[in-house]
Amino acid sequence: MKKAKTWRGQRETLPFLLLLTFLMIIPGFTQSQPVTERVAREVRLDGIQDRPFFFKPFTLLLSPAGILVSESGENCLKLVGTDGRLKTTIGKQGQGPDEFDTPLGLDIHDSKIYVADSFNRQVKIFSLEGKLLGNFRVEVDPVHLAVLNSERIVVSNRPLPLGKKETILYCYDSRGGLKWQAIDPLPSADQVYFTLINEIFLKRDDRGNIFIFHKYNGPQILKIDSEGKVREQIKLDPSCPVKSVELPLKSEKKRVGVAFWNVACSGDKFYLLVPDSDSRGDLGPGKEVCVIDQKGKLLEKIRFPQAIRLLATDGVTFYVLNTDDELFVYRVGP
Repeated sequence: MKKAKTWRGQRETLPFLLLLTFLMIIPGFTQSQPVTERVAREVRLDGIQDRPFFFKPFTLLLSPAGILVSESGENCLKLVGTDGRLKTTIGKQGQGPDEFDTPLGLDIHDSKIYVADSFNRQVKIFSLEGKLLGNFRVEVDPVHLAVLNSERIVVSNRPLPLGKKETILYCYDSRGGLKWQAIDPLPSADQVYFTLINEIFLKRDDRGNIFIFHKYNGPQILKIDSEGKVREQIKLDPSCPVKSVELPLKSEKKRVGVAFWNVACSGDKFYLLVPDSDSRGDLGPGKEVCVIDQKGKLLEKIRFPQAIRLLATDGVTFYVLNTDDELFVYRVGP
């Protein structure tokens, strides 16, 4: 009887052990599943003779009126239709109300264009037709810009390693009143290294959150609320490629990881342009884009036929500038 009971107990336990083994295998199997890879194919701009070209473009942004480019070399904004035709030019070089000195960051809110007029230390607001609607001064040279609402306009700053204590983010209301400052720069005694590790991209979602992407500071993203509080430190999916580069600093050689050369967003997804190495081992624009969600999970990879420097997308069609700052349009199939 004892042997029968023992065998019956083993027989009842066996399915449980098999199920447990199966469940232990599944996570490893799931992690090893390949990420979906898609190929971007060019959409011809047949209605134009010359491909649009920009001089020192900084931000590429999709708007209801077309493709908006801040052209820092010409100190103006260019609005180009999705067919590649130039629709209008906004501003010119100068210090007047509708003039620029190195326009950089762009955002659109409530059918208004917000511009970080960097060396004039102003934020300027235009209609989609190019009419000046307002402007206000800021304490720093603004770089990137994210508009959460008309009373929460956030600009990023390139902090100086010496002098007064500066933060990376500054939030203003529509009259230029400072609402808050946030995010202390990462410290370093080396000025070059200090500048690199505090180089960021600034993006926002439609829920009032801001996202900071450190370009040279490892694969991590900060999620910040509308009051400047860090709500989450998002770790990038280990499957996302991170390139490493050695910096020949005065004090010592240091290696830093670079996960993205540029960043675009559409809905709840971020599109990270992966850098690539040239023949000398230096990093530059690459041909691959990693698509991640707001938790940092890698959803898919998109391969382009050429290296791209800037990109904007609605999730299906991609408007990009190549390394010669020429506009190309691509569409991604299944």
